[in-house]
Amino acid sequence: MKKLVLSATAIMSSVFFAHSAAAATNLSQDYNFVSGGIQYNHYKDKAYKKAENAKKSDMTRHTAGGYLRGSWNFYDNMFVEARAEGTKNGDLKETGALAGVGYFMPVNDKMSVYGLAGYSAEHVKLGKSKVTEKGLTGEVGAKYQVMDNWTVEPAVRYAKYHKAGYEFRLGNNFKVTDHVSIEANVARNNVKLMYGENHDQEVKLKETNFELGARYNF
Repeated sequence: MKKLVLSATAIMSSVFFAHSAAAATNLSQDYNFVSGGIQYNHYKDKAYKKAENAKKSDMTRHTAGGYLRGSWNFYDNMFVEARAEGTKNGDLKETGALAGVGYFMPVNDKMSVYGLAGYSAEHVKLGKSKVTEKGLTGEVGAKYQVMDNWTVEPAVRYAKYHKAGYEFRLGNNFKVTDHVSIEANVARNNVKLMYGENHDQEVKLKETNFELGARYNF
């Protein structure tokens, strides 16, 4: 998990320090950016937030923290992307990371579609107890310019863990200047985290994530 987070951070650093180009006025065609902000996770089922003396009052349905994301269109229609996120509440901590390579195709002046393949991981920790799932991941999505200053980014992602994981995401990007925009994203995650010596015990992680942040397009 640490190696993946470090890889994601390295890619985002490369993106940030890469030679800047003129920002695309149409965000539906733009795959050069770095972004970050705050994140709030809401769980369908209550989870313990205290490692010891866990009582009903020590349970929660949410964690909060932040996220980072970077994308670099390094050649033709090819791009690399990295994501990292982390939230917590008491002793309960959840982190996730992704690094991958993608290809996008413009459909028209207002829309592009893309596919991305890479590696992702999910990590949940409560005190000394922890569960980690990691494996190959694939995503398909689109960017559609609804208005001059509003672009929506729907996507579906599959993760090959011990049991399949799915993410359904809807991003909203509100352009402020040619280089700066505001992100308001929502995602639904359905993941079964397997643990135990034979990975025969599971924890169902069903959550809705909300993100609010800023994006710099270069």
